[in-house]
Amino acid sequence: MRPFESLIQAWLALGAYTRLFVPITLLIFVVSGLRYDLLIHAEVAGAKQQILTHAENMEHLLGPTLLKLSKTQDQTEITNTLRRQLANDPDLTRLTWSYPQSNVDMTGTFTVPLLAPQWFQAILQMPATLSKTITTADKNAARVTVEISTNSAVNRIWQKVVVQLQISAMAIFFIYFLLGLILRVNERSWKRLALATNRFKTGDHGVRMEVRGSHEERLLATTFNDMAEEIESILLTLQKSQREQSEQMHFTLQLLNALPVSTFFQDSQGICRGVNPAWCKMFGIHQKDAVGQPMHKLLPFLATLDTRHISSAGLAICSHKTIPDIPRQVNGEHISALYYQATYTSVDGKASGIIGALVDISERKKIQAALEEQKERVETTLDSIDDAVISADIDGRILTLNRSAQKLTGWRLEEALSQELATVFTLGDRRQQTALHTYLTNVVSTGATFQEHNLALLSRAGRQLEVDLSAAPIRQPDGTVTGSVLVFRDLSETHYLMRQIAWQAGHDLLTGLANRQSLSAHFSQAIAYAREHHKLLAVCLLDLDHFQEVNDKHGNEVADKLLQQVARRLESCVGKNNPVARLGGDEFVVLLQNQSDLNEVELNIALLLGQLAQPYEFEHKKMTMRASIGVAMYPNDELSPDVLLRYADQAMYQAKLSGRNQYHLFDLQKDEEVRTRHNQRARIREALLKDEFELYFQPKVDMRHGRITGMEALIRWNHPQRGIVGPMEFLPLVENTNIIIDIGNWVIHQTLQQMSNWIANGYTWVVSVNIAARHFQHADFLENLRSYLAQFPDVPPEYLEIEILESAALQDVQQVREVMSACQQLGVRFALDDFGTGYSSLSYLKRLPANILKIDQSFVRDMLEDSDDLALISAIVGLANAFKREVIAEGVETIEHGVALMRLGCNFAQGYGVSRPMPASRVEKWAENYVQPEQWLQQA
Repeated sequence: MRPFESLIQAWLALGAYTRLFVPITLLIFVVSGLRYDLLIHAEVAGAKQQILTHAENMEHLLGPTLLKLSKTQDQTEITNTLRRQLANDPDLTRLTWSYPQSNVDMTGTFTVPLLAPQWFQAILQMPATLSKTITTADKNAARVTVEISTNSAVNRIWQKVVVQLQISAMAIFFIYFLLGLILRVNERSWKRLALATNRFKTGDHGVRMEVRGSHEERLLATTFNDMAEEIESILLTLQKSQREQSEQMHFTLQLLNALPVSTFFQDSQGICRGVNPAWCKMFGIHQKDAVGQPMHKLLPFLATLDTRHISSAGLAICSHKTIPDIPRQVNGEHISALYYQATYTSVDGKASGIIGALVDISERKKIQAALEEQKERVETTLDSIDDAVISADIDGRILTLNRSAQKLTGWRLEEALSQELATVFTLGDRRQQTALHTYLTNVVSTGATFQEHNLALLSRAGRQLEVDLSAAPIRQPDGTVTGSVLVFRDLSETHYLMRQIAWQAGHDLLTGLANRQSLSAHFSQAIAYAREHHKLLAVCLLDLDHFQEVNDKHGNEVADKLLQQVARRLESCVGKNNPVARLGGDEFVVLLQNQSDLNEVELNIALLLGQLAQPYEFEHKKMTMRASIGVAMYPNDELSPDVLLRYADQAMYQAKLSGRNQYHLFDLQKDEEVRTRHNQRARIREALLKDEFELYFQPKVDMRHGRITGMEALIRWNHPQRGIVGPMEFLPLVENTNIIIDIGNWVIHQTLQQMSNWIANGYTWVVSVNIAARHFQHADFLENLRSYLAQFPDVPPEYLEIEILESAALQDVQQVREVMSACQQLGVRFALDDFGTGYSSLSYLKRLPANILKIDQSFVRDMLEDSDDLALISAIVGLANAFKREVIAEGVETIEHGVALMRLGCNFAQGYGVSRPMPASRVEKWAENYVQPEQWLQQA
């Protein structure tokens, strides 16, 4: 900003001519440059267009003639035609005729000279020649190339520019000439004005300028004359005022002498120049003894004051001060006085000295001291109480505020004094404020008291307080009302605590939602509304899926923040008219009211699930959380809120069992089935905990060599009432729950334990275990398997074989492949169970690194009667051999089945034809007594 200001100052310091001619000159140059630039561009464009038009005309002129001559192959005439055209048109520099049988190129001998300077041609940026090739419409595509000199065009443009420059020069000359004449006239006017101004400054106030010359000169003279006349009038008025002020000063001195107030005068040197009779009486000093004496000797306290401070400009400086202890020479007493001091001036306005006045306030001080003592006692008493007290006069203006009142209103005492009571004591309720104002207005006539409870007091800072108020009139001893006093007490904290206790009793402290206690009230209102308006009420019980994992992985703080965000989303999604409550943990209840039909309910719940599934953000990290919702409908299901909530809970549990992240509508019949399955699953889990399960083992044999190759571990339930229960009666109930994982882990552990015992006894069999798809695809499967193998280091991992169903393996081939490969790195073998019942795709078989294929017993059982089953088994054996996999048939019930399998190339078998499943205690004895059937031996 400073460089810009310096530039402005430098510009203003230049002369008028410079400041006028420099911008005009720059403007002329800019406008002229722009004008000539546009002129040149327009002329160049026109010249180029004219040359190209000339070339096209040349084609129309020469084309037909040359084409005709070319067809007769008259080369000489073509040359003469081109030469004549070049001679007739001096702008043509070259003509070329191209034809399939002839090609003639002629150059002109005469060129138009360039009259314009070379620099001008450079500015135009126009080449020396322009050429254009034009193809005739003849089928032989003859071409005429015309090259034209641009010298004539440049010469024409130069001539136009020269003419325009001459015109511009003349116009600029006349502009500057006229400006010079105008400035000459103005300079003469300025000189006349300067001469008249100098005469006026030297005191010739009657000087006037002669009104003549141009209009501007006459206007300038008239303005100066009017101003000079106005200033002369002002000067005369000032002189008259000075005389009047001098007379007034003398009158003032006489008046001061007559005043009963003690007054003295001192000059600028501090010497007493006069005292009035009142001063002489106060101090017992005669006037003639005082005049001429230094004032600080007559009044010693003046030595401590700056009585010599006199304004150099002659302005009166007034001040006052209380002097507490002034000795009197009359009787030696001391008085207290209020001292006033002001400067005074002479007639010509110059400061001359000081006027001092003393007012005896001794009696007043005594009265004030007594009043102050009484006031101090009253204020101390008021400040010591908790109640706030405000007193006001009869007009409603503040007189006092105790400490409590200052704290509650936000007004300090010195700020509130003389303020209107309504300004300091402001109520939020206009009706209450009006009632208080009416009381204060009528307090003189009525003399009554005023009481109100639970008033909303607004402090100066805008804070609202709840107070109880009582007001009463202030009376004099004779009963006259002189004001009013207000006593009030802050009850805000008490009321807040009461509201807080009431709120906490009905709300969840973490999320701010209604809790289970207040949910019943919402329930009753919602049921009443649905009954009255014949609408549906959807009771939605919501439970977050896998919320415990968030707690375990991220901690309670993140889990609490997640619950708070879920609560906010629920409120935002369902709106204010649908209550939301938190029952505890990660369970919430939403009451969807005013639902017209089931479709609307399902739509709203789907929207709710979608909203909850959106990512949650915590400290720049995103987290996904989904929910399962159970829904019970009123009046479809039940009237009781407790029963509706229980039904919703059962439906929510069904949504969990169905895969989570979905909702389930309660159905009474299905609920019975769910409860039955739930009880059955609970009993199965109880059996696992009570060790009621037992492993049976079914042998696998090599039919061709007659040896036992391994065992398959099969689970049985040793039921206390039902005896031995097969796996098909209880495993399907838990295969889609985590109970199947616990059972699978138990089977692996028990199998390894039994294998360890057999190895100790000298039996090294490969033992296979069946693993459910849910268990196999669980994240902890590999880690748990590694842990179990580590517990039995005497069991080689390659002796453990895991059987998985072909259909389960095909659900996610890539994941199954990765888990199988990881397990095989530990040494564990794999078998595809029930092979042939799935898709049996060659690509899947290639991708799955299974060691063994087990032919499903449904094919083996009927292979002797069903040729299709026989063909399937043959195909499976062929696949196994092609992919270098072992193959074993299950369900071999007779020796004939074994013989048929051996003929097909399948040597390994298990089934009732070998042995039924047996407890571990009978396996070793059976192995010792096993004998290969004669038919199998013969087939070998």
